[in-house]
Amino acid sequence: MTPPFVTPYTLYMATNQQLSTRQLLEKIPNFPCLFRHKLNGTYYGIKKVSGKRKEHSLQTTDRKISERRLAEWIKTLEKIDSIAEKTTLNQLLDKFEIGRNGKSDSTTATDASIIKRFKAEWRHGLDIRVSQIKPSFLDEWLAKQEGRVKHTTYNRYCSLLKQLFEIGTADRMIIDSPFLGVKTKWKKPQKPRRIVPTQEQFNAILSEIRTQTFNREADESANFIEFMGLAGLGQAETSSLTWGDVDWENERLTVRRKKTEALFYVPIYLHLKPFLQKLSACYQTPPAPKTKIFAILDARKSLTNACKRLGFPHFTQRSIRAFLIRRLWQSGVDVKLISKWQGHHDGGKLILNTYTEVFGDNDADYIKSELAKVK
Repeated sequence: MTPPFVTPYTLYMATNQQLSTRQLLEKIPNFPCLFRHKLNGTYYGIKKVSGKRKEHSLQTTDRKISERRLAEWIKTLEKIDSIAEKTTLNQLLDKFEIGRNGKSDSTTATDASIIKRFKAEWRHGLDIRVSQIKPSFLDEWLAKQEGRVKHTTYNRYCSLLKQLFEIGTADRMIIDSPFLGVKTKWKKPQKPRRIVPTQEQFNAILSEIRTQTFNREADESANFIEFMGLAGLGQAETSSLTWGDVDWENERLTVRRKKTEALFYVPIYLHLKPFLQKLSACYQTPPAPKTKIFAILDARKSLTNACKRLGFPHFTQRSIRAFLIRRLWQSGVDVKLISKWQGHHDGGKLILNTYTEVFGDNDADYIKSELAKVK
């Protein structure tokens, strides 16, 4: 009777020897670093890096495919720092926070808040190596945030994770960022509901702020809000203006945009000029060029409280800025010129996309006048 065919696997099982994978790998002749598993035929790569043996399954039994994958694996080994590869998630977070120390107070505070939540909710331990973190781990944490926060906040979480693991790739802790494999990286920001006060509401707000005699900054806050509404400038630009920025001869203000540091010019409108002259007349002698026009940085609190007392919607300082933009737009001023006076360089696209949807929302007379133009 013919004896049954004996495979390497049955021979291995018959001998009952518990050999490790390393013991079952045989070297492929004349091909450096390539090995083959004696039992299942899977190819492996083995290479020494900084004196340490690295093993990697090439996950194929095909010789040609294994050669290509081996070459790719060896290239990746050259991209990894063997010491940095041991960096833990906690160490990476510390490195991230140190690198952000030069950012603004608000940015570092936001980062610290996100990191605190991340550490509290991360289920895989902060001592996990960065190289062991999978995209699914990040998906899991982000999924907890989706129903809890607004889209803009969710995107800020994504941005922090992206920046965090970019440090890992730059410092050769990992080859590729696990964030690249995250399923839902960004969410389209929800369109904010923009509201702009009417002329009557604007006047009422100024009067309400000025009546708060117990507030020593009441007049200054009212002046700050009034200037924003008359000049159409934001809080950052308004708070940084000096009397040297007021060009009476050419009737314009020199403004530096806070975000980009770019200079632009705003006309001293006919409705703005008397107000500026009134502020200037408060000085016994002409103010020095470097003297700030306003002593406060913003009037947010005064504006919020005035709106509450008056029963108005929650107008922000952005709403006050938009008050002048709407006034110019409804007066028929070229949108490109309005955009230029706002320090924009998009020919009016932002003005059209952001503001015009609300211009006239609460102005029935304006809507009627516009409809009357239709023949």
